[in-house]
Amino acid sequence: MSSVRRRLAATFAATTLLALSACGFEAQTNQQYQAAVGANVFGDVDVLNALLVANEDGSATVSAGFVNKTGEEQRLASVTITTLAGEELVVRSPKLPALPIPVDILTTLGSAGDTASFTVTQGAEAGYYVRATFTFSDSAPVTIEIPVVARTADYDKVTGGTPGGETEAESEETEEAAH
Repeated sequence: MSSVRRRLAATFAATTLLALSACGFEAQTNQQYQAAVGANVFGDVDVLNALLVANEDGSATVSAGFVNKTGEEQRLASVTITTLAGEELVVRSPKLPALPIPVDILTTLGSAGDTASFTVTQGAEAGYYVRATFTFSDSAPVTIEIPVVARTADYDKVTGGTPGGETEAESEETEEAAH
């Protein structure tokens, strides 16, 4: 019988040790897990890992992923950025047609080599949050607070600070001059 007692004692000790190991060592069991730095919002068009990457010239590039769940192709028509205090920042947008967002396919914005990129010309400082509104062709706009991050090796694939587009005001001036 003493071997039965020893086995029970060993089993009890192992179970107790295992249970207590989960209680300490500063385990983050109650922390929300979000692997990416950017912000997400889910709806008709999911906006994933949205953030601004600060560039050396003082501008910041919008980086985000979109998944269209509307059943019909959408187009990203515009992006507006404001500070959390409500001050609108100037956004340079591509001169190209709106970015197509097919149904159920991840579409990225801001990757190096993308023809469509949106750049905040100034006023978006790393370490702060801004409010971004993404407007689509046939879906409700999505507004989300996103972080501004410093450009590091992690963001090498985000297009750099060469604003290749024009602001909405410049676009209107060009259109008026053409008429």
